[in-house]
Amino acid sequence: MEKFEQKEKGLKLNILMVVTCALAAFSFILAYSFDNKYTAPGPQAVYGVLTLDEHTLADFPRMFLINAWEYYSGRLLTPEDFRAESPPVPDQHIYIGQYGGFEAGELSASPHGSATYRLIIVIPDEQRTYMLNIPEIFTAYKAYVNGTMYMQMGDPDPERFFPETGERAISFKAGGIIEIIISASDFAHTYSGMTFPPVFGMPQAVSSLQSARLTLRSTVCAVALTVAMLSALIGPLSRSGSLTWLYSLLCICFVGYVCYPITKTFISGFQPFYAIENLAFCAMLLITMWIQNIVCGEHNKWSRYFMYFGAVCCAAAIVLPLLVRSGSIVIMYGYSYLITAYEWIAAAFITFTAIRAVIKNIVKSAAMLCGILIFDCALIMDRLLPLYEPIITGWFIETASFALVLAVGVVISRELAGKLKENVILTERKNSMELLSGMQQGYYAVLRQEMEETKAIRHDMRHHFTVIDGMLKNKQVEEAVDYISRYGSASLAYEPEMYCDHNIINILAHHYTVLSEQNRIRFDFRCELTNDVRVSDADLCGLLSNLLENAVEACSRIQTGRRFIRLGISEMGSDLIISLDNSTDGGVKETHDAFLSSKAEAREGYGLKSIRTIAERYSGTTKFSWDKENRAFSSIVILR
Repeated sequence: MEKFEQKEKGLKLNILMVVTCALAAFSFILAYSFDNKYTAPGPQAVYGVLTLDEHTLADFPRMFLINAWEYYSGRLLTPEDFRAESPPVPDQHIYIGQYGGFEAGELSASPHGSATYRLIIVIPDEQRTYMLNIPEIFTAYKAYVNGTMYMQMGDPDPERFFPETGERAISFKAGGIIEIIISASDFAHTYSGMTFPPVFGMPQAVSSLQSARLTLRSTVCAVALTVAMLSALIGPLSRSGSLTWLYSLLCICFVGYVCYPITKTFISGFQPFYAIENLAFCAMLLITMWIQNIVCGEHNKWSRYFMYFGAVCCAAAIVLPLLVRSGSIVIMYGYSYLITAYEWIAAAFITFTAIRAVIKNIVKSAAMLCGILIFDCALIMDRLLPLYEPIITGWFIETASFALVLAVGVVISRELAGKLKENVILTERKNSMELLSGMQQGYYAVLRQEMEETKAIRHDMRHHFTVIDGMLKNKQVEEAVDYISRYGSASLAYEPEMYCDHNIINILAHHYTVLSEQNRIRFDFRCELTNDVRVSDADLCGLLSNLLENAVEACSRIQTGRRFIRLGISEMGSDLIISLDNSTDGGVKETHDAFLSSKAEAREGYGLKSIRTIAERYSGTTKFSWDKENRAFSSIVILR
């Protein structure tokens, strides 16, 4: 049987992993096909010339300038250079994103340096306004349109080089021919030159695309920051403070990682934006490992080693980008390889940990496993589909990071819900013990009073015995019998009523018998139970107190008619069975699956919730029913 259960568990785990990976891969393929600048429909240039007529502009009011840019390696050219008698000849025609730097495919060449990009667009002769959205160009450039410099970021001159990046849009009027020249230099970043395709077209179409992208990204960031704030506020109120603080920090790091379209649109600059972005990504993975270790109970030396490695990568994300500006190619490549290795190592660690946690029956880690598998698929798809730049949404890793943050949030929410349930149980136990203590004090007060009365009677018995002894010695038998009949009943010590052999139940029965008499309620109690039960005193007190308290309250609301409570407690094998019937006034509120509180609208009463919680703790069941015709409420609780 145990082997069968293990096989079934392994099968479910395999199905979960396969389905998650398949859905993630399918989603990424959809994004690659329909939200990708490189696969978007539209005209493209041929040998440095893009031809657009009225029909094409009507069908494609905005397009991505990707193919056939003229590329002039190592030269910062201006429009005047192309008007000379011997204009420069391009080294090659490239598509944007073909190279990550100015090395242009030569492995031995440096990715740093300078280059010029040029594209000719043939348009209708009619003068009209066009817009060109220029993405980040690393890391300094000048942009010319028809001989006029419309944009400059930093200073691309190698002797006065100053890095500055940002996403900008320029509008201009043109007709016939548009010449776009971008002269760029880089000596400070891992990427160089123009690596992201510009967007060209009619102003409304280009600006609406940019607005949609910024709106989506702003919404995601706003939601993440709101969740971070709420998580930070919940932390001090919960017993899982470290998890909530870590999750708040995780959300903040996620925002730092994905907010660059917003910052680059409204703020230009270079450092510290990229260092913050890389640090946020590295810290996000580190915090995910940290949370996973806490949730899955991983406290061995290997988990600590991975955490230390993550901390080292976070420190490197701060320091090494500053050293790249010094021009060290070795440091630049080393930093790039380190971050890539960290991605894969962290992904492997959290994947292995999540799978092991699910196998160990930590069910709450299944949600995190799904988020981690999505992240793993994103890493793989990023390698399999390199020609991808999202139009509106995000990169594969960004989308997967969002899914991972959501999955971690689900896990922590379940953890907090469990802690909250524990707090409710502890509070209920505390209240039950306080109630039980109060009942015991009242019951013991009755016992003390009865003991004092017994002492007084015993004291008087000596005098009665003296009188009876004298009567018998004087042969006054009839007088002695009459005296005994008159004072004998008063001389018998009163014994308190015992409802049950179980001490706690006896105290509760006494308390609610008195309470029922005060409220003119007939209380019938039957108990077939010994003092040896597996239920703790606090839970038994909480269970019976909530049942009887609800019953007394329901009976007290009856204006006319009978008031009764019938309580039965018995054992059947190892099960403890508690049944209670009480009369009601008919004002019972119920939904399809619960009875609503008479004190609050649209929610189940805390008493019934507490009863369910205690029953669940003993693998028991509860059943509540209402006989509308006889106006009687019935409760059955079985504890196993």
